[in-house]
Amino acid sequence: MSTELFGPGLTKFKVLVVDDEQVLRTMIVYSLQALGIKKITLANNGDEALLKMEIAGPFDLIICDWVMPGMNGLDYLKKIRADNCKAKFLMLTGKATGEAVAEAMAAGADSYIAKPFNVKDLRKRLVHITKDLK
Repeated sequence: MSTELFGPGLTKFKVLVVDDEQVLRTMIVYSLQALGIKKITLANNGDEALLKMEIAGPFDLIICDWVMPGMNGLDYLKKIRADNCKAKFLMLTGKATGEAVAEAMAAGADSYIAKPFNVKDLRKRLVHITKDLK
């Protein structure tokens, strides 16, 4: 897939991937790299993500799982939005019920993707939430 779908600036963006599953993190990193994104930071849970944000932030895009040990994705999202974080936020969830999606969106998620998903699904969501980034 061409990086042109994302605009010329997206390849310079900093992305934080937060997930406790190594296989999923690897798939997401591969997808981002295939799109030309090189500045990728990884975290295992919300607590670690907050630390990474202090050290390496701010980030332009955060891709985060909902269910993780320690601070979960929803609590992490609420915390960073309360701290006025403006990064685009893509929530990954195995429970994509209407209620769960509404809760994530109300907390400040820009979009969500249901697990399991494939690389094509991820790319579509990234196109959607990053279309206004420059």
